Amino acid sequence: MRVLETKKCILRAATMDDAKDLFECYKNDVTVKYLPFYKHRTIKDTNRFIRSFFLNNYKKGRIGHFVIVFKDANKVIGNIGFNNISSNSREGEIGICINPDYWGKNISNELALAIIKYGFEDLNLEKIIAITFEENKFSQKPLNDIGFIYTETFKRKSPKFTKGYINCYKYELTKDGYRFSLE
Repeated sequence: MRVLETKKCILRAATMDDAKDLFECYKNDVTVKYLPFYKHRTIKDTNRFIRSFFLNNYKKGRIGHFVIVFKDANKVIGNIGFNNISSNSREGEIGICINPDYWGKNISNELALAIIKYGFEDLNLEKIIAITFEENKFSQKPLNDIGFIYTETFKRKSPKFTKGYINCYKYELTKDGYRFSLE
């Protein structure tokens, strides 16, 4: 996994040394509200998560996620990458998680653009999709800003919500749409 760099952040492979910073991020109810896992209660939860979510995927040759290092603080503030990549359709689903202490620092768009460029140019994807929960307006605006197109609303099973299902929005960006946005 190579290192990517934006104006404010470095995206790199996770290590066990990132546990303290990632625990700060994942112990927060607000951070994990829209993620498929519950908040971490102890640093041991984060250590297990790093091994299973990051390191095991790296060992298996999967693309996985980068940790996000905020340059000004030299601190890991979350993760970004592809949750799923379909080799048949050459499409990937983008995922991002940022510590709320770093929200409002104008980094979402630059992080998304870096991972999109990586997806289209390095991984040769044809389409990148993003799934957001209907109520997660903070994730929808950057997607619209950088050229993603809303394609559908669907229900996704979620044990974290009392009704069991939640409305989700699907957004897509094609390689051609990406190229067009660069012109």
